[in-house]
Amino acid sequence: MGAIQGWIISDGTLDLGSPEKVFLGETKQNVEQALISNFLPTEQIVVDQNILFFSLGNTNVLVETGVGSFRGFGEGAGQLVDNLLAAGIEPARIDAILCSHPHPDHVGGLCQADGQPTFPHASIYLAEHDFAYWTDEALLDGWAAAAIRVARANLLPLRERLVFIQDGEEFLPGVTAHFTPGHTAEHICFELRAGTESLFLLGDVAHHAVLSLENPLLNFAADLEPATAAKTRTQVLSTLAEERTRVLGYHFPWPGLGHIAKQGEGFRFVPEPIRW
Repeated sequence: MGAIQGWIISDGTLDLGSPEKVFLGETKQNVEQALISNFLPTEQIVVDQNILFFSLGNTNVLVETGVGSFRGFGEGAGQLVDNLLAAGIEPARIDAILCSHPHPDHVGGLCQADGQPTFPHASIYLAEHDFAYWTDEALLDGWAAAAIRVARANLLPLRERLVFIQDGEEFLPGVTAHFTPGHTAEHICFELRAGTESLFLLGDVAHHAVLSLENPLLNFAADLEPATAAKTRTQVLSTLAEERTRVLGYHFPWPGLGHIAKQGEGFRFVPEPIRW
């Protein structure tokens, strides 16, 4: 993009479980039909984790960190460090880490199992409200206990390196934060601009390249505020389709690059062809 060169690094796949437990508000038959029509399995929802690495001058940036040592999503995840090294990128080279929100598959890789930082020189950018909520000790007995434990284990040891960013803030050159609430209260989509080109990082606004787009009002089980998430998702996807903005879907089929197009009452993802 312009003068910026980026790499998309996989952290592997997440097994989210059976469709009826993951996507709510639609009949099992309709969900299965949507999956079948797109040649996808109907027993389990399995999604990718597409992590962007890029350089801004002398600043090396990583967007999200995957699950790390957390094994709540099956054995297919936790591949980030191995794949960074395979791409010739040493974790110690990372200067900035952008976190859309503090869920296990986004901050779980900040620290290793022994509590040591995976990226020893990186500042971590995220929203203050989400940090406070997902590290709240009082919530350890609630429905999100597993996510709270992962967030506390990965964020609290790095407290001095956290940088809280605001909605609409260009906090790094060409990188702007857009608060997109619903999945969490201050979930962030990041927009990267270089010259005349831009890339919009969807984060968890949409979890599935078919189900989340064909029916954007479909509720995702882990959304903190499902109605707000559905409204946000519809608004964001509408804008991206109208403006023909290039996107990176964190949970879309690897590498997740493409565009959003309007389709009936919903949308569809148009993958970007590989340019040899």
